[in-house]
Amino acid sequence: MKKRVILLVGLLIGALAVMSVAATFSIYDWWTAGGEKQAITKVLDMFQQQYPDIKIVQNPVAGGAGVNMQAVIKSLIFAGVPPTTFQVHAGWEMYQYASANLLQPITNLWQSEGWTKVFPERIQQLCSYQGQFYAVPMDVHRANMVWYNKAIFDKLGLTMPTTIQDFINMLPKIKSAGYIPIALGDSANWTTAMLFEETLLAVAGPQKYNEYFEGKITASDPAVQQTIQYFRTELQYVNPNHASLTWDQACGLLVNGQAAMTIMGDWANGYFMAAGWTPNVDYGGVAVPGTEGIYNLVVDSFPIPVGAPDVQTGYDWLKFIATVPAQAAFNQIKGSIPANINVPTTGFNPIQVANMEALKKDVLTASAVHGSEAPVAFVTDWENALTVIQYHPEMSLAACVNLLNTTAQQDNLAGTVAAAGVNY
Repeated sequence: MKKRVILLVGLLIGALAVMSVAATFSIYDWWTAGGEKQAITKVLDMFQQQYPDIKIVQNPVAGGAGVNMQAVIKSLIFAGVPPTTFQVHAGWEMYQYASANLLQPITNLWQSEGWTKVFPERIQQLCSYQGQFYAVPMDVHRANMVWYNKAIFDKLGLTMPTTIQDFINMLPKIKSAGYIPIALGDSANWTTAMLFEETLLAVAGPQKYNEYFEGKITASDPAVQQTIQYFRTELQYVNPNHASLTWDQACGLLVNGQAAMTIMGDWANGYFMAAGWTPNVDYGGVAVPGTEGIYNLVVDSFPIPVGAPDVQTGYDWLKFIATVPAQAAFNQIKGSIPANINVPTTGFNPIQVANMEALKKDVLTASAVHGSEAPVAFVTDWENALTVIQYHPEMSLAACVNLLNTTAQQDNLAGTVAAAGVNY
């Protein structure tokens, strides 16, 4: 009998050991290009070292801005087989899950870990919905960045202007010298929408920018009309093959010396570093002319979906990615900056250091294109409307305004924002 009891106890202990070893951490992300892939690999390796008994299953889904991965995640959640965690843009992209009760509130974790003391208030707002926190930020990207090939600028005797009008005036000079003024890769149309969004921020300023995406002003506003005109001018100075390129391939046009500039978030910084370029030597990166003092946020975050397997492991991941070592390691490679303001600047390149300092003092807005500033359904239709404008240069300004206004009205932009009761 004693031997039998000992055997059963031994089998039970063995089974529990197998269960602990077999704990699976399933994560979905869209970091598949250049520096971003290297960054998430580094952090997952660090997480594995800290929790060696966890089996990590990473599921990267290619597609800039998560356009493909979000569809995959929704399918998994509605099929009842959600992952442990997944990448999501803080703000409206996250709100769509939280409002449908598909995410677990983690307010208690935010409180116990003291995160309200280390993450800026605007980022806290983007990670919360109607009084509850639902996600933890992994990084902060700056959307309103223009990147330029320093050799081309030096050859042409150019300096980056400080106003959007002077930026527009500079484009013909670059083109006449035989270079592509603005590299664009819009095989997915979010990149074209980014061009419009950052031009709007430069023309309208942060208050009107917010009001436009809240539905409080329309495209009939003079600032939006001016943005449309600048946007259409900019499109005359992009590479002819833009529709067949991705955002990173457009960045490649700078690296190979064909293009002078590209307007892209600071994930491009990671691409350039991975390509072997040295910041402020081979390339420069500054706020889009006219947006100095404004930080247009893109926040990658991670929530825990309802029904997720091994929730405790998910909590361990959230606590881990908020730490100084994890945020430093990830963002140094990716080209973004830490959301945790306690991360020291040591190990970051000068463009990142400038952005880390700017995050603490600039006016913070959030990117609509990247899921934060406006309802997702509206943004999808709005991007499609901008594509129509892009490919129909014969449209009058009045017709462009009418198209954008009709899009906002059909999606009930103002009503949707007001009903959600979110903070701007």
